[in-house]
Formats: sequence, structure tokens, C-alpha cells
Amino acid sequence: MNAQESPVDVHLGSGGDPLILGLPVFAVASLALGMGLMDMPAGLAIIAPLIILGTGLFQLVTTGWAIILGQSMVAVIFGLFSGFWLTLGFVLIGTQHAWFGVAAGGVGAAEQLVFICYASLFFFLFIACLRLPRVFPLIVILIVAALALAAAGMFHIAAYLALSFSFLGFYAWLNVAQTSMGAKPFPPLGSPLIS
Repeated sequence: MNAQESPVDVHLGSGGDPLILGLPVFAVASLALGMGLMDMPAGLAIIAPLIILGTGLFQLVTTGWAIILGQSMVAVIFGLFSGFWLTLGFVLIGTQHAWFGVAAGGVGAAEQLVFICYASLFFFLFIACLRLPRVFPLIVILIVAALALAAAGMFHIAAYLALSFSFLGFYAWLNVAQTSMGAKPFPPLGSPLIS
């Protein structure tokens, strides 16, 4: 570096929209979950790498990005979903490799526990999301229903719901992608259910 060059400052929190990353990786994991639930009981184990590395990790990045921007609700939503995907992934891998001392007959109960706990959490997230554009609470309530049905062993119905919220995740991402490039927001996300 010569005497005339000076260091360049890095500005954190100067802009961008964390949804541009968080929504598509959420939608991909949801699609994988739906396809895995179609092929129960063997189907879920194969999605573990995708939901851990492809989604859980990148939703942590999305959470950090939102924290830097001061977007508390976005950070909470993606932090909670990161927790769900990482937990489910580790339970799937851990039970397949007997890391947790769960016998083969207890794998379903371990998955059921994850589904019940996160369905409960996401129900309250649904209430908090009622002030967001309509597509977001719709996604969350479909997740609650899918997880509750999966916990009850109704895997095919849960799978269709997961495919539905995956589609809505991709739909919402198209809106964010258009906006991020300076275009008019499209498709519409709907007005909030509660103002």
C-alpha cells in the first residue's frame, strides 16, 4: 500500500433485506420436508443434510443480518426457524446413528416431540405475525397444522400442507426479489389481518 491509499471502512447495517436470503432457503427446506413426509417413515432422514446446511445455517445468517439492521421481528422469525430446522436435522441424524441412546422403536417419538414443541411455539408466532402482510401468518398457521398432523402420524396430509407453505415461501420471495431490484413489489403479499 502506498502513502496515498487509505483503508476503506466497512459499514455494517447499511442496508439490504434479509428476507432475500431467508425466504428461499425456508421454501427449499419446506419443500424437502413435504417430500420427506410423503415417504414416511424412511423419508425424513434423507432431508437432514439439506435442512441443516442448506437452511438452518443460512437462516442463522439471515438472523444475524436482521439483527445488524435492527429488524427484531425478522431476526426472531428466522432465528426460531433456524432452531427448528437445526433441531429437526440433528434429531434425524442423531437417532439414525444412536447418538442420543434412543432405540430404533423410539425414533418416531423423538420426531413427534420436535413436531409438538415447535407447533406450540409457532402457534404463538402466528399470533405475533397477524400484523404482517397476510401471506406470512398464512405460512405460519399452515406450519402449525402440518407439524400437529405430523405429530399425530397423519404424514400425507402434513406433507401437502408443507408443500403449500413451501409454495407460499417461494411466492413471498418473488415479491422481495422484485423489490430488491427496484421493481414494483409483485406478487402482492396481502394486507395485514390486524392493523
